[in-house]
Amino acid sequence: MQSSDPRKPFLFGIIGLGALMLIGLVWAVVFLPSESKGSNGKTEANVSFQDTDDPTFGPAGAKVVIRIFEDFECPACQLAAQGIDHVREAYGDRVRVVWNDFPLESSHPNARIAANAARCAEEQGKFWEYGDALYGTQDIWVTQSDPTDAFISYAKQLGLNDVEFAQCVVERRYDAKIASDIKEALANRVDATPTFFINNTRFAGALDADAWDKELKKALGE
Repeated sequence: MQSSDPRKPFLFGIIGLGALMLIGLVWAVVFLPSESKGSNGKTEANVSFQDTDDPTFGPAGAKVVIRIFEDFECPACQLAAQGIDHVREAYGDRVRVVWNDFPLESSHPNARIAANAARCAEEQGKFWEYGDALYGTQDIWVTQSDPTDAFISYAKQLGLNDVEFAQCVVERRYDAKIASDIKEALANRVDATPTFFINNTRFAGALDADAWDKELKKALGE
């Protein structure tokens, strides 16, 4: 009687692992969403935007419109905010920036109330400044079970009427608008933050100042 080859289990394991890797590769090629396949910079015809009541910056008739889909609790969005600040400073008179809320509540439990807070600051003309405050203190309020007091303190620091601001935040005045932004994002196949559209051209992930310069000069024909 022949003894069994002790190498066989090892060989079978190698074969099995190779099969699993092949299956995984096929799955990635066929099923991953387009954003995961490096489609940044792709112009898409089948996108539609509703900008009514969204925070904006820049002239209404601008040739280039940048639409932002972000989550104030998202670390990548915090990084991306530096690029948006550059856009506002360098191109604010030539492009229009439109904000859309896309809070990823399953992983970011304070994202939706943060979105409400920024909208409440918009009532007093300080949306962009308040958004910068949220990103600048992100490591503080994201850990709190109820960040309302922190949000009110940021409003005070910006010189807002804190009583009116607090009432707005507590009643979640902008929940319906945030829900509408989420619906718009999903209709346009946004599935991650940050996502940007320069007119109809999609970009997923943070863009630094150099990347914004490259894309905006192209869009502006400069």
